[in-house]
Amino acid sequence: MTLVATVTILGSLISIFDTTIVQVAVPSLVRSFDTSLATVQWVSTVYLLALATVVPLTGWANDRFGSRRVWIASMAMFLFGSLLCGLANSMALLIVARAVQGIGGGMLLPTGQTILAREAGPGRLGRVMAVVGIPSMLGPLLGPIFGGLILSSLSWRWIFFVNLPLGALGIGLAWAVLDRGEPGVPRKLDLIGLGLLPPGLALLVYGISDFGDAGRVSPSVALTGGLGIALTAAFVVHALRAAHPLLDLRLWKHAALRSAQTAMFLYLAGTNAVLFLVQLYYQFARGDSAIEAGLLVAPSAFGAMLVLTTAGRVMDKRGPRAVIVFGLLMVTAGVLPLTMIGPDTSDVWLSVCWFVRGVGVGATATPLTAAGYAGLRGHEIPGASTLMSIVQYVAGAMGTAVAAVLLQRRLSGFTDGGGVQSLAALSDTARQRLAPELADAFGGLFWLAVALSVLAIVPAVMLRTRAPTDVERDGTGASKTADTLTG
Repeated sequence: MTLVATVTILGSLISIFDTTIVQVAVPSLVRSFDTSLATVQWVSTVYLLALATVVPLTGWANDRFGSRRVWIASMAMFLFGSLLCGLANSMALLIVARAVQGIGGGMLLPTGQTILAREAGPGRLGRVMAVVGIPSMLGPLLGPIFGGLILSSLSWRWIFFVNLPLGALGIGLAWAVLDRGEPGVPRKLDLIGLGLLPPGLALLVYGISDFGDAGRVSPSVALTGGLGIALTAAFVVHALRAAHPLLDLRLWKHAALRSAQTAMFLYLAGTNAVLFLVQLYYQFARGDSAIEAGLLVAPSAFGAMLVLTTAGRVMDKRGPRAVIVFGLLMVTAGVLPLTMIGPDTSDVWLSVCWFVRGVGVGATATPLTAAGYAGLRGHEIPGASTLMSIVQYVAGAMGTAVAAVLLQRRLSGFTDGGGVQSLAALSDTARQRLAPELADAFGGLFWLAVALSVLAIVPAVMLRTRAPTDVERDGTGASKTADTLTG
């Protein structure tokens, strides 16, 4: 069981790392390829587009080919994409390579959750799914740190090359320890759903990202975003009528899953917004190096790991509601002082803020993941895993895009209309002269993360106040009262 958990967590952590580690490398990529910030943002955007495209296929692929085969094939594709990224000699090739990497990485997280849930069995489902949620928590925290360490002494190419030995180790372990059983009876592929949901999600994520780059609702944003919403809405109608849809949306009848995923969406949108803003502020507005920027957020990881075990024990005894609400309050308390950041704010104070926020992350991310699976039966796990992954990717794109748009508008008044892109071209003299205005612009935007964290408390209080007892469980280990124990 320990080895199986190691394999799945390793795959999930590598995939999630690559959604955050590239943020630290943005200034290096701008300089290396002598290109614009908007162009470099496509390195992140195309990765999210690829993830959003393949994630809905995860459930069908696991049934058709078996989870072990899907996991190994996905990791191999991810490593091939990582190699191409590291060898890229043009921005166009790097963007294409990131798409290949995203196609492989998209199935790693939901497939890993499915493997671990089936290995654990219904009796240990909640605790084990909390373990597999660790990468979702540590990825956004440790990605900038490791990215900064790599860029401080090596080329940006190594943020991709470092995946190769770790991924190879994961494939070797997966080949040795994962269940070699044959895949179950394959269900027919939902071709209508395939034509609606993957392109719908891809267009939606593209429209959101384009909105962040453009800073306004341009015709391109309206067309792609509107078409994405229309296709996704059409899939919702289809999925609620089809016997075997590509993604079973009827799982949202479980109140715990519904509340947990709503809170997760708001929390992750705020997390991605604050990480996007703080990396730009540290490196472009304050002139810090990549390693300095990474180390300034390092206390978050320490705070999260400090409370992780305790949060799990408390949740087992009292249920997830109190733990998650406490975590969201701590996340808010850690970001709130950043709204008053100034050019002379000390690094020590910033580190304290990030430590407090990390404590909140440790009490929020993993318990939210576990709470979402409470009351589900074994056959419902793959669909729930896919839903959770889609929520994470769309929330990440939404949080980053909204933060980018607001930042563009706040900067346009004193950067000659250049917005975010003009930050990369600031000289040290100009940076010092504009330090108060830059601090004020970024400080006001941290209110976005504060607001999203507070809003996440609303669905969080609808989670159950305690864990179901043995009397409340049926023969499969699933809670008979998953819905009645909420509220």
